Amino acid sequence: SISAHGSPFASANDLTLRCASLPQLSFGFFLVSRDAGFAANPGGSAGNLCLGGAIGRFQQAIQNSGSAAVIELQVDLTALPQPNGTAAVVSGDTWRFSTWFRDRDPMGNPTSNFSDAVAVTFR
Repeated sequence: SISAHGSPFASANDLTLRCASLPQLSFGFFLVSRDAGFAANPGGSAGNLCLGGAIGRFQQAIQNSGSAAVIELQVDLTALPQPNGTAAVVSGDTWRFSTWFRDRDPMGNPTSNFSDAVAVTFR
């Protein structure tokens, strides 16, 4: 499950994303979009993606969940990744975040999966 912590003010540039209950020792990274959506099993994954529209990837921040089964990211609100560059958060924006991570299917085969999503509206 994903959660967002920090200031609701865009100008504070204070947002930390946390995804817990991941598989132990799994690699994952956060995703961001302005739009909600629903895609069942995208790319053959085992989960559903709850983001739509242009989806950015924090792929330079790939992390391992370790034995705690958690990853966290301090987000730079002046440069959210987008498919064609970056975007800055401004007051009134709502952005949505999710996590994409390595997982195993019920048979033990490697796959990927997605966390739930969280929406953050900035003031």
